[in-house]
This record gives sequence, C-alpha cells and structure tokens, in this order.
Amino acid sequence: MTPQFASLSDFLAMGGYAPFVFGAWGLSVAVIIGLIVRVIIHGRYQKARLAALRSEKAESPTP
Repeated sequence: MTPQFASLSDFLAMGGYAPFVFGAWGLSVAVIIGLIVRVIIHGRYQKARLAALRSEKAESPTP
C-alpha cells in the first residue's frame, strides 16, 4: 500500500485544491454545528412553552 501524498505539506496543499477542500469541510462543520445549536435552542423554547401552557391550564378554572 503506497501513500497518496509524499509528505504532510503535500497533503495540506492537496495538489493546489486545499482552499476548496478545507473550505468545503469547514462550511460543512459550520452548518452541522449551527443545526445542532438551533435544535438545542428550539428544544429549550418548546420546553418553556409547554411549561407555560401547563401552568396556565392548572390555573384556569375547570367547568
């Protein structure tokens, strides 16, 4: 099995395509992190909303 790149600097250069390769990886990681943060924030919002609805229901008189 022969290595694709002769050295670490050749690997990091990616044959001249390094900005595109690492840019794509960076953008992908940024999008995934953004989605995770959005899910966490939305989940907290929904839990707070559910708690408010439950307390509102408990306070309202039942007929």
